[in-house]
Amino acid sequence: MVKLDHEPSAESRSAAEEDESPGTWALVVLLAVAAFGVWLGRTVIITAPDAAPFMARDQATLELWAGLEGLLCGYGLAALVTMAYWLRQVLKAFRPVIPRWGLARWLLVTFLTLTATWLATADIPAGSVNGTPVHPFSGEIAGLTIAGGVVAIPGLVGFLALRSLAREDAHWEQDPRRQALMVVRLRGQLRRLLGTFGLFLTLYVVATAARRQLILSFYQGVSYPQDYPVLVGLVAAATLGLLHVTATMAINWRCDRLLDQYAPVPDLRAEDISAPLQRRRDLAALLGAGPSWQETFQSGLVVLAPLLTALIGTALPK
Repeated sequence: MVKLDHEPSAESRSAAEEDESPGTWALVVLLAVAAFGVWLGRTVIITAPDAAPFMARDQATLELWAGLEGLLCGYGLAALVTMAYWLRQVLKAFRPVIPRWGLARWLLVTFLTLTATWLATADIPAGSVNGTPVHPFSGEIAGLTIAGGVVAIPGLVGFLALRSLAREDAHWEQDPRRQALMVVRLRGQLRRLLGTFGLFLTLYVVATAARRQLILSFYQGVSYPQDYPVLVGLVAAATLGLLHVTATMAINWRCDRLLDQYAPVPDLRAEDISAPLQRRRDLAALLGAGPSWQETFQSGLVVLAPLLTALIGTALPK
């Protein structure tokens, strides 16, 4: 088994305590925020000026879409609070302080990422009747889209902060135990961010598909390609995948540095290489260096496989 020198320091114990889960009251507040978001999102759709004709003709489908938008809004608000808390934990690890140019760079990359994601789907008409695009609830959807971008900011900045924290040597001048603990924490934060975004993306795709069903049930002779929700989901997944890959590669690079330092590859001409190789394997397992970024991304983003399957299905000849 891997044995790291030095006993647990006060700094190491403090780092472990920083990663503890919030208390019960924090969970109550989070649920209250989510409930408020559900009410707000649903109310925005139901009370919109465009809702009256839909309520008169197909109230059930409108209520379904409004409920999904409310669920998406509630989850988004809860995710905003949670990811902001996680980002605060990550930023505490920077020593001595976060450089201003680094924070400015993260915000710039986040802004460009959100802009590129929006431009990729902004000019695609959702539905059209006789070649004329129809845009019911356009104002409400624009508002919810902007709110979704704001919700994503702490998480996107979190990916970039994790990458910078793993790459910069100045933050790794601690004892071996502390370094191993930091790697484990970085991977944990990365999994949390990916899982949170994964569920958000799933709800977003489902809500987009429900809006498509609402348009099809209301307008006569409307054209609304079924590939539109798939395309929206894949664009968001591709953006998320790019940030996840950059953070994962940086953490894996740091793991390789630690492996070479504390469990180097033995001389291949040595008679007994089993012990040092076993030590290296144990340390790699401790640092989570086994799974590739593709495996962790696919397991964290459960909606990716259905989206790819749907896209391939539409591209194949019937």
